[in-house]
Amino acid sequence: MKFTIYTTLCAVFATAVVAQDFSGSGQIYVINNTDWKTATPDQSIGCLDARGSFSEDNCATFTKLGVYPNTLSTSVGNCSFTDSTQPANTDNAYGSHSYAWHCRPSFSATVTDSFYTIKGLPYPFLCHGDSNCFFDVKNLPTRNVTMPAWEYIWGSKQTSIPAGHTQVMFYWQKTA
Repeated sequence: MKFTIYTTLCAVFATAVVAQDFSGSGQIYVINNTDWKTATPDQSIGCLDARGSFSEDNCATFTKLGVYPNTLSTSVGNCSFTDSTQPANTDNAYGSHSYAWHCRPSFSATVTDSFYTIKGLPYPFLCHGDSNCFFDVKNLPTRNVTMPAWEYIWGSKQTSIPAGHTQVMFYWQKTA
């Protein structure tokens, strides 16, 4: 009996460690949930493509740099929320300098572009900046049309997601 319980507990803890593995290469799925405790990968409403845009099903493979600054890139290039060539989230009170996440070859990523996960969450949900583990999308993508995804930014002038937008989470599905 003790051996069975011990084996079961080891399996549970081993699964939790594997679930938190945010390294190597993977795909990023957009999860329609705003609660870390109840969010699951099967709540995916799309994924991020090679340019970093929110896509219905054109999921890119991202590679996490294993050393500082631990940023992500795709076959297109390095990814960032600071590319001013991308649409700003002007529906947000703080969005004039909040640009859509984007990957491009000429971009040199810095530590401000890095993602991380929080140990203890049931899945490797990606966070960015100062404990910002949620993101903002205005529209859902369609078969051939992608949509921008922004950081979720809030403050006294904007206490929730902008009207008409959806607060989402990013889930890392490790592939290698």
